[in-house]
Amino acid sequence: MTETEEDLLKQTSDDILVDLARSGDLGAIDALIDRYYNICFRICMTILGDQDHASDACQNCFLKIIKNINKYRGDGSFRGWALTIARNESLGFLRRVKLRKEVVIEGEVLYAREGKPGDISGDVIIAMEASRVRKAFTNLPEKQRLTVQLRIDDGLSFREIGRVIGSSEGSARGNYYHGIRKLRKILKS
Repeated sequence: MTETEEDLLKQTSDDILVDLARSGDLGAIDALIDRYYNICFRICMTILGDQDHASDACQNCFLKIIKNINKYRGDGSFRGWALTIARNESLGFLRRVKLRKEVVIEGEVLYAREGKPGDISGDVIIAMEASRVRKAFTNLPEKQRLTVQLRIDDGLSFREIGRVIGSSEGSARGNYYHGIRKLRKILKS
């Protein structure tokens, strides 16, 4: 595949990529995996709390997606379908391995400098605040934690979040509202 073909696939809609993948186009399958691997991995990581387990669950997720691409009906977005599979794979992994549902949020390193280059005091304060938020985040119930993460980090609509967490759009809105409220309360104390 040429570089131009790869660029075209990256700009192609999910529906077209799914149609191409159904016909056996490996480039389309690769484009779908590239497009959704990170967000699926974050879902798995949020639920499993372990990078190795999340990686295994995410790999199983994409194996299922590829194997069952013909079963995707197109009722909702492909992204929502993929995220639901990632969630179900993670929950299935928990059942199979009987892991405790303990979440460790591995936040990205925040870089926001205020002041002179080489002055690390701003970075230290930001790192301390990020640590405090991660700790507060682990106190949320699983559905609230997932809802807040999917809404803030990944920009999903409440309808998509509802599909991913296995609830209604209204429940997703409620989980988000209560999760944010609880985070604010924890962070104020």
